[in-house]
Amino acid sequence: MKIILKLFFILALILSITYVILYETERFQSNSTITIRDLSQKQATNSFDMILSQTSPVMQDSKLLELYIRSEDMFVYLNKEHNLSHYYSSKQMDPLRRLEKNTRLPFKQLTKENLVREYNNDLFIIYDTASTALKVSFAHANPKIAQAIVQNILTYSGTTLNRLERENAQVALHFLEKHVNESRKSFVASVKKMIEYQNKNNTFDPNLDVKSKSTILANLESELIKKTVEFQSGGKFMIKNSSEQRIAKSTISNLKKEITRVKGEIAGSGKDVQELNQAVFDFEILRNNIDFAKEVYKKSLEKLEELRTEVNQNIKNLLVINEASLAEKYTYPNKTKSIFTIFIILGFLYSILISILTLLRDHRD
Repeated sequence: MKIILKLFFILALILSITYVILYETERFQSNSTITIRDLSQKQATNSFDMILSQTSPVMQDSKLLELYIRSEDMFVYLNKEHNLSHYYSSKQMDPLRRLEKNTRLPFKQLTKENLVREYNNDLFIIYDTASTALKVSFAHANPKIAQAIVQNILTYSGTTLNRLERENAQVALHFLEKHVNESRKSFVASVKKMIEYQNKNNTFDPNLDVKSKSTILANLESELIKKTVEFQSGGKFMIKNSSEQRIAKSTISNLKKEITRVKGEIAGSGKDVQELNQAVFDFEILRNNIDFAKEVYKKSLEKLEELRTEVNQNIKNLLVINEASLAEKYTYPNKTKSIFTIFIILGFLYSILISILTLLRDHRD
């Protein structure tokens, strides 16, 4: 039994090594390194913002881009350009990886799911956190096709990334246009309420009425002081009942009456004061509503113009750090590593089976 088992594992080892050396598809890998730059002002501007947001916008965009590159949509695009469905079912692929139309093995059938799986097996994407760079690699039996596929991935990814960004901006733009219209209506309505209030109360601003009366009162009191000084000065060298002194005295008396009247209007009775305070309060509420509606309308217009600019330009740019390379020798399989791995695995399995057989024999004895 041990001899049969040993022969079996030796045969398995020879067949596996023969397959790796002679039959496994030699694939050439093309590499390119890119980074994403966001031209908008929405990304975090300092390290504190980065800590609060857990992940940077560039990292989020890179991970989103990786998901898209691995998606079925990207495979469909590349399949049109390079006929990958034929490649994965042709003799260019080794028998173990080759997909077939007429087979009952689910994982070997030529279906879109299996094609996408094989595409992802040849695709390698690594994100470097320190440099925020994304390394994109693809392995193919033809080195020029591998290079062309990586170039197509970068070109189509950049276009799609900006298309998605513009679509998001379009949705936000549509919402913001509605918000601008609503804020404009709110601003116009608040202005109309103010005009109605002014027409109803025959006033432009209750505060201005009080201020104007206070100014009039100050002018009257200043004029009273001036006339009083002139009257007293004239009494020293004029006759007491002269026409000039009588006119000055009458003027002083009229000024005092006018001052008393204006003070009465400013102070008013208890009811008048309440009405004035209520008028000032109502007016301030209406004016604050106008200021608030105006500010909301202004901010909405500014954001609307910003979004319109974003819709018409490429916000996200793929910066290619190094172009897709053209491999001069195959990258996969690593035959030395594969043979060593096969030898270790088969040796491990052989040891386990021999140990089991030994235990069974000892137990039987």
